[in-house]
Amino acid sequence: MNETRVRDLAFVLRCSGAATLSYILAEAAGLPHPVWAAMSGIIVGQEKLGDTRQATIGRFAGTLLGVIIAVVIGTAAQGFGIGPVAEIAIAVALSAVIVRRYPSLKVCMWTCPIVFLTTTAQTPLWEVGMYRGAEVLLGSAVGAALHAIAEQIIWMRYGRR
Repeated sequence: MNETRVRDLAFVLRCSGAATLSYILAEAAGLPHPVWAAMSGIIVGQEKLGDTRQATIGRFAGTLLGVIIAVVIGTAAQGFGIGPVAEIAIAVALSAVIVRRYPSLKVCMWTCPIVFLTTTAQTPLWEVGMYRGAEVLLGSAVGAALHAIAEQIIWMRYGRR
């Protein structure tokens, strides 16, 4: 099998593997929404390993920033009786201001609504933020790790590209 076919197969296997393994690990860890782990495992995977590394770093930093923004805005909003629609508007606006300067953090803009829209009355907002962050970070780490492993295997067979 030539290198192109091997790379095609490796891409398919690492995407499928990242989604599946991320979901299994998140579920085993008792995270309430393992779907975010599965999605993140796929999202960070890029064509080139360097691009996957950059996507993973941006996903980690952007997720953490989005969680912090959502928790701060949500906590402040409780004192003013502001509902989820306004919380989302304010948090995304603040995130967008940051993203204009640091585009690699764009995931923070959708992390905020995810945190707000998965909150329940039984779970404090900070805890929801921790869960969403853990799910995304776990999936991203799995996706990046599988890409690195695949590249190592291909490198051993075909040499560095």
